[in-house]
Parts: sequence; structure tokens; C-alpha cells
Amino acid sequence: MSTFCPLAWNSINLRNNGDLRICCNTNSYSPQKGIMRKKDGTAYNAGRDDLDEARNAQILKDVRVSMMNDEWNPECERCRQEEINGIRSRREYESEDWDLTLEEAKAKTAPDGSISTDDFDIEFFDIRYGNFCNLKCRMCGPTDSHSWYEDHVKLYDKTTYKDTHDIIKLTKNAKGRWSTEQYDWFKNSNFYWNNFEKHTGKAKKLYIVGGEPLIIQEHFESLERLVASGRSKEIQIEYNSNLTNVTDRMLKLWEQFQQVRIGVSIDGYGDVFEYQRTPAKWNAVYKNMQKLDNNPNINFKGWFAFTITPFNVFHLPEFMKWKLEESGLKRYNPITGPRPIITQHMCHAPKYYNIKVLPQMLKDEICDHYQDYIDWVYQSNHSDHVKTKFAQLLDGVMDFMNSESYTEEHLDKFIGHTRKLDLFRNQNIVDVVPQYGGIF
Repeated sequence: MSTFCPLAWNSINLRNNGDLRICCNTNSYSPQKGIMRKKDGTAYNAGRDDLDEARNAQILKDVRVSMMNDEWNPECERCRQEEINGIRSRREYESEDWDLTLEEAKAKTAPDGSISTDDFDIEFFDIRYGNFCNLKCRMCGPTDSHSWYEDHVKLYDKTTYKDTHDIIKLTKNAKGRWSTEQYDWFKNSNFYWNNFEKHTGKAKKLYIVGGEPLIIQEHFESLERLVASGRSKEIQIEYNSNLTNVTDRMLKLWEQFQQVRIGVSIDGYGDVFEYQRTPAKWNAVYKNMQKLDNNPNINFKGWFAFTITPFNVFHLPEFMKWKLEESGLKRYNPITGPRPIITQHMCHAPKYYNIKVLPQMLKDEICDHYQDYIDWVYQSNHSDHVKTKFAQLLDGVMDFMNSESYTEEHLDKFIGHTRKLDLFRNQNIVDVVPQYGGIF
């Protein structure tokens, strides 16, 4: 099995505080969290540093060497974990999207992993515009959503939290709300916009995330700059978005791009969705999905970025059946495509929200539940392609879940955190997952 990933050669990837990292998957397990550092140990940051210089950071050179030797670098552990359990990793997705091959990369890469940036254009730009978000999803936290601040203070009874780059201190702003400026690196920054103009000149795809990108003003500015450059019809825009906010302004901008690709953060429907993605409303989000599905003026490609947690692991096959038989959506995970139902993502961290935390009796119940749905799909009228992918997806989740146990060390924390958040948010996990009546 190859370990090669083109992103180590052709991309720039930002954290939401502007720090540069190898890719968005290098955090859950990786020892250095994928952060690209200078010789003095400080992180390269898109708000103050030259991006070409950062492309030869030591950590990135080490990753390239590992890939050229067909070895897994410790920073790539998340993709390795997924692939050995039959789950499609980001590495596999990106290898399909780009023409760069291992042989071509080796031919222009020094033995120590360094490159001439003239030999490898920045084709892929992963931009994270802070942590401004209108939701406070269960498996998320204050690093990725400012809406989490108040619940974080209540949950832990403290006004600090640890992010990859620092201990973040929350303070009350003029409106009496908890806040921090740690994620404002791009605001009013001519340096960043100069970097943006310079390094998107040959970009083929921009991956824009937040927070929630569709409510962030600088995201709109990014698209408007690309349209003004005359290159927008050559560029794909990709998002992770909760799709709670789809405006006419947004739709008009999207018409100007080669393709708009959205991994919609949908982890179920109805009550399960609203529990995991508080305070989103299922009916409103579903209408926005339909709005894009029926828009003929946008070259749109969508998929369900379904994050699997203990909150929705029982619901997963039910949602998959809904997608196939009731959703009516044709442009999200089209049934003739390589992923005809959903594009699943495992919640790897925090470990108390990883499905490996569940006790074995519940894991066994999940496996029985999944087998019922596998039996159903094979008796259905769906194509062999759909049947095979349906079963493979559930098999991969079961293999991942049973590959390791986090129960002894982390189950109490899962129960405790869930109870507290239920109290703050006037929710009840057992209403959503009645199978948990025993452990709660």
C-alpha cells in the first residue's frame, strides 16, 4: 500500500489561527500536530510569513522522505488508522484529485525532502478563516467554534483551554460575551491578502473552512478577489459547511467558478442531527440542500460529510437508507459515483467522543443493528454498486470501532460531559439514543 500523498508537494494548509500545517488531518494522533515550524521553533503563520519558505519546513521535508520511502510518517497516523480499517482517508481522496505521481515528485525532490518551489505550484490552498461559527456541535469545541465559549466555561468551570498553539484565555468583551483575539490573524491584514494574491495565482482548488465559512465576511472577499482576477472559471471552491446560511449573494458568486464542492456537515436527520449540531434546525438545512440540488446555474458537487460519533453511530444506517430512498437529493453522493451514499469521517478526538469508547455490549448491539441493514440492502432493488458500498461502509465502521477499546479510560468522561451539556442545553441523550438508557 502506497503512503504517497500529493498534498505534501502541491498545497498550503492553514489552521484557523493562521499557523501552517502539513494538512488538515494532522492533529488527531500526530505527535507534532502537523505544525510547520522555523528553526527557532516558532510556527510559520500565513499572517506574517513567506509561504514559499514554509514549504521547506523540516517537518514537511521529513514527511516527503517517508512517502518517498513508502513509509508512514507519524504525522500521517490518522490516514493510516482509517486505511487499515477499510475507511477511505483524505490521502486517498486527494490522490484521486491530483495528477502528481510519486515518480514525478521523487524526480524533483532532494534526498532530504527539500524542493524548489518553482518545480511545484501551489495548486491546493486550505484556508481557515478563524473560528466564527453559528453552531456548537457536540464533538467540536472552542478551537473551531466561538459559539462554544459559554458552554466551555460552564462545562469546565474555567476560562482557559488548550489549543494546538497555546493556552487560550477567554475574557468578557464589551457586550459581556466570552471572546479572544487568537483567531483574528487575517482581519485587516494587508500581509495576508498580498500572500493570497501571490499564492492563488496558479491555484486549482481552494478549500475554505472556518468556523462556518458561509457567514465569514473574508470568505466573500476571497471569492470576489478571485472573480476580479479573471481566473474563477479555472478554480474549484471546496467547503466544509453546515449549510445553515445560503444567501442569494453566495449563489451568484458560486456561478462564477468552475465548480463548487461542498462537504455538508450532516450527521443524521431530524432529532439526531439537531442534537449533534445544536442549534441547527433540520428542516431549514434540508431546504438549503434542496436549493443547491435544484440550481442549474452552479456546477455543484455535494456530499454528506457524516462525522461518526457515539451520538449518531446507531442512526448511521438509518440515515443511509433515508439518503437512498427518501431524500430526493441527486447531486449529493450521486449513486453512480465512488461514494454513493455518504462520505463518512470518524471522530478520532477527543477520545471520549470516538466510538471506540463504547462498552463491548453496545458495540455488539451496533454490529447486530448494522447487520440488519446490510441484510436489508442486499434484499433491496438498489444496484450491486450501491449494495456493495453500503455494506463496505458499515463493515469499515465496525472494524474501526472494534479495533481498540477506550472504554476503561474514557467512558466516564463521555457520560459526564454528555450529562452536563444536556443540562445546559435542555436536551437528553436517551431521547436521541434510547440504547444508552443502561449507561446513563
